[in-house]
Amino acid sequence: MRFWHGMGYTPIEELGPLAQHAEALGFYGMTLGDHWVTAETQVDRYDIADDGVTPWEDGVPWADPWVQFASLAGQTSRLCFMTTVYILPLRDAFTAAKAISTAAVVTGGRVHLGMGVGWQKLEFELGGRPFHKRGRHADEQLEVLQKLWTGEMVAHEGEFYQFPPLRMLPRPPERIPIYVGGTSEAAFRRAARHDGWEGAVYPWSEIEAYVQGAQRARLEAGGTLDDFRLIVGCTEPTPDRLAQLAEWGVTDYLKPPWTDGLHATETSLAYKLDEMSTFAETYAVGKD
Repeated sequence: MRFWHGMGYTPIEELGPLAQHAEALGFYGMTLGDHWVTAETQVDRYDIADDGVTPWEDGVPWADPWVQFASLAGQTSRLCFMTTVYILPLRDAFTAAKAISTAAVVTGGRVHLGMGVGWQKLEFELGGRPFHKRGRHADEQLEVLQKLWTGEMVAHEGEFYQFPPLRMLPRPPERIPIYVGGTSEAAFRRAARHDGWEGAVYPWSEIEAYVQGAQRARLEAGGTLDDFRLIVGCTEPTPDRLAQLAEWGVTDYLKPPWTDGLHATETSLAYKLDEMSTFAETYAVGKD
């Protein structure tokens, strides 16, 4: 099982030493989330939380993940980087393709795209993007991204994008894996067409059904589970539970950042480093 360490809510100045420590401990990679803004008054429901309210304070930094990954790549040598999740339909496909492919080149091919369609209508309004068409938009964007990342002359004729033969460089040094987040049937079907399903950190009682939903969608789409990543975390992990996840077919464990439930906790850098070490020892991170 590959281990990813979530770094959401973390002060930007701590990310460098935390990334270096994660690499030294044997973590496969680290993750960052994606938001443009935090509203003073929340209007849209955040479905991951039982009460629908976002668990982060308005002072939480949401760094652009691709810029941040490029910086962290210079402080590490093998650690991979993944978005949990990048709200792809907030952007146009060309802006996203250029940012992600550039980060792939700068990091030496160490970026993984975890994408979702988003939930906060406000952000779509700020960017002038169609909120209620975001699923179809995202599907076409993924098609366009994969064309552009070939580095060859490509053309496209679709609902949202039409362009004549053109070429985008730099080309990623290797294929960028695409994982799709979300727990709806549409999200599972979208994930089935790509490299894997990317879950969040859930209560133990919810995880099996989500994993089965993603697996079922993959098989119904005619794919196999052999090359399909299943990425998920648990709010209250134990060694037995991680062993059970592996039996269910989970390939990647997503360790949450320092939170109480979904809420960020105030912890020092020294505490974070020590807690990471304890987790790595308990779960034999990097020992496979």
